[in-house]
Amino acid sequence: MIVDHLISLQLGVNVWANGDEARYNQRAAQTDMPLFRKLDRAGNGLLTGEDTRGDLHLGPRFDDIDANRDGIVTLQVMRIYIEKSYGVIPVPG
Repeated sequence: MIVDHLISLQLGVNVWANGDEARYNQRAAQTDMPLFRKLDRAGNGLLTGEDTRGDLHLGPRFDDIDANRDGIVTLQVMRIYIEKSYGVIPVPG
């Protein structure tokens, strides 16, 4: 009896968590692209570590986003990061 309740509870948590995760990922993807554009003060579609210094959202993740470790994150690299991290295709632009 207790085991049945625990299994039911676990299944319920997994279903809730999966739906919540999808919503979180969508929000995160929708936040990251505008933040990229905001931090791209030069308007050239590139971010460096210096551009993200002090930013609490992209700054700590810069090295993860910069997959080829060249010190530059392009708009295309940012899109790839969002797709891989969140499973969401970012809105072009």
